[in-house]
Amino acid sequence: MSVYAIKVWLSKSEKDWFLYKDLEDHVVHTWSRREKAEEVMNLLTCHKAEITEEIPAPALARSTEKKQKLKVEN
Repeated sequence: MSVYAIKVWLSKSEKDWFLYKDLEDHVVHTWSRREKAEEVMNLLTCHKAEITEEIPAPALARSTEKKQKLKVEN
């Protein structure tokens, strides 16, 4: 199963990027469907953004943990 995140650049420098995160808890937003990630990406106002599957394991683990916790609460 693929998991997608959004890679965001705030400047023209190719090295100046980050994965799109929640501003409160700094957990990377991830999606299981590429189409959903693209919908969110299209709403962003930034220099450049792209969909990526290259998510560091710790970031993916935190995102998965957060989603499971939210699922239990609802």
